[in-house]
Parts: sequence; structure tokens; C-alpha cells
Amino acid sequence: MKSIISNLNNIDNNHLAGVALGLWFILNISTLILNKYIYSSLYFYYPITLTAVHMFVCWIGSVVVLRVYKLIPLIAVQWSGKQFINIMVLSILFCSNIVFGNVSLRWVPVSFMQTVKSSVPLFTVILTSLFFSNVGGKKTTFTRGTYLSMIPIVGGVCVASLSEVNFNQAGFIAALISSILSAVFAIVSGLILTQQMNAVNLLYYMSPISCALLFPLGAFMEWSAIVNEWPLYGESKPIIILFLSGLIAFLLNTFTFLVIKLTSPLTYTVSGNLKVVLSISISILVFKNETNFFNVLGCAIAIMGVVCYSNIKYEESKAKLEQQQQQSLKQLESIYEEKLEKETLLSK
Repeated sequence: MKSIISNLNNIDNNHLAGVALGLWFILNISTLILNKYIYSSLYFYYPITLTAVHMFVCWIGSVVVLRVYKLIPLIAVQWSGKQFINIMVLSILFCSNIVFGNVSLRWVPVSFMQTVKSSVPLFTVILTSLFFSNVGGKKTTFTRGTYLSMIPIVGGVCVASLSEVNFNQAGFIAALISSILSAVFAIVSGLILTQQMNAVNLLYYMSPISCALLFPLGAFMEWSAIVNEWPLYGESKPIIILFLSGLIAFLLNTFTFLVIKLTSPLTYTVSGNLKVVLSISISILVFKNETNFFNVLGCAIAIMGVVCYSNIKYEESKAKLEQQQQQSLKQLESIYEEKLEKETLLSK
């Protein structure tokens, strides 16, 4: 393993970034396709158990990466009562988001689910404006462009929903709840995490708590039905596929960390938008979902809104970074001038 790591260190960063980005795309799409396959072809209709298996594999994987082979630096957390509660809150939001996403995949096509999930920026703006606009003494505001970018997102999701051939109310509501939880998780994690965490470190702390929450819930709600239907699945096939799905989910989080580390924020933003388009297109080809003109149009409009929102957020973060750099430069100049004045006085 160490020889592999040393060989990776010798590879040009641009080549490594390209490989990481390519694998990130493959893992993103594979996660959605395989989870949908578990429902549509394996007929395993148990989202809580599926999510619990994902969390267990992610827990083992994060321990291997962070503690056994130390491929990524472990960010130590100063545990306290408040910190434990914070991690617990994030874990509940995280696993609930995945459960509802899996529930949605049970009832609606991947393409429609991804279109509805495009509404995450909309809920982020709404929830921040209503409940988190003045937290911690900081006033959070959005530009006119941000609000305008919400129009195509809302319009696109509405058009896609009204024209969806395979529309299912339960799947639609589950996808909406998953979008809301994604937005809440992003907002809350930014507010309560006292340390900057990457995806793998977050998994390391959240996945064991998620397992502790999901396995008892799955045992209560789903395991009796799974035991009764197990002979229909075969002896080992479902176990292999479930754990493979969990492994792909963990690798996706690992490569998310690598892509963010090796590429620019603009590359990651553009790649995220392209990933949605590819996921929708490939899922239609694989599962042969029935679509119509308005369905495709609504999907395209929603994605266009997400692209506009992502571009605006990128420009805002870029401008903020430049402002911080200028302030730091001014502080250094001020310190240098003070030091120079003191040296001049001492020399007299």
C-alpha cells in the first residue's frame, strides 16, 4: 500500500486530477444506477436497511483510510457534550437525507429524482432567508442574481413533475424531503462545525452514529419482511450487491475529497452540473424510462437554473477570497510599516 501511495505522489498533478475526476463521474453515476437496480431488478424494497449497509461500509472504509493506512489526515475532534450533540444532529440529517433519496428511487425514475433534487439551491435560499439569515451575529443576504436563478429551477421542476409519465406521489414527496434535508445539512454543518471537515472525516464521525440509528429502525420496520423474502433473492447475490453499493458510495466520498483537493472550485462546480446531466441521460438509456418533450424541457430548464446558481455562488466566493487576500495584504503592509517606523526611531 505504501508503494502505491509513493507511486501516486510521483504522478503529475494534472494527470492525477484527470483520473480522480473521471472516477468521480463513474462512481456518482454508478451509485444511482446500482441503487435503482437494487429496487427495479433485485426487488429489494427496503431503503432503511440499504442505507444502514451503506453507513456500515462507509464506517469500515473511513477507518481503513484514516486510521489503518492513513491515506488522508485524520482531523481530531475535541469531544464534549455540545460537540457530540452537533455530530449527532448532522448524522440524523445525513442518514435521513440518504433514506429519503433511496425511498424516492424506489418509486420514480433516476432522471425524475435527479430533476427534483435540482431544487436543493432553492431550499437553501428559502431556509437561509427564513431561519438562518442572522445567526451568530452574521447577516446572510443573497444577490438579485441568486433570486432570479431560482425561477428556472422552480419552473423546470414544475414542468418536469407535471409532465412526468411515471409520476408517483410518494416518490416525488420523498425526493422533495431529501432536497430539503440536503439544504438543511449544508446550512447546519456550516454553522455548528467548529473545524473544517472533508467528506471522509465527516463519514468517520457520522457513519457509526448513523449505523446506531438505522440498524435498530431497519430491524423493527423491515427485517421480518426481508427474512420472509430472502429465499426469493438467492443466498449470496443480495449481500454482494448491497455491500458493493455501499463500497461504491464510500469510494464516491473519497474521490469527492480528491477532486476538491486536486482541482479548482470552478472545475468542481462545472463537474457537479455535468454529473446531473450525465446521470439523467445514462439512467434513461439503461432503464429505458418513458419520456416526453415537456419532461425533457423541464429537466433542461431546472439544470440551467442550477448552472446559473452555481456560477453566481462561484463568482461570489471568488470575490470574497480576493477581498480577504487584499485585507491580509493590507495588514501585512501595516505591520511592516510599523516595524520600519520603530527601526527608524531606534536608529536615531
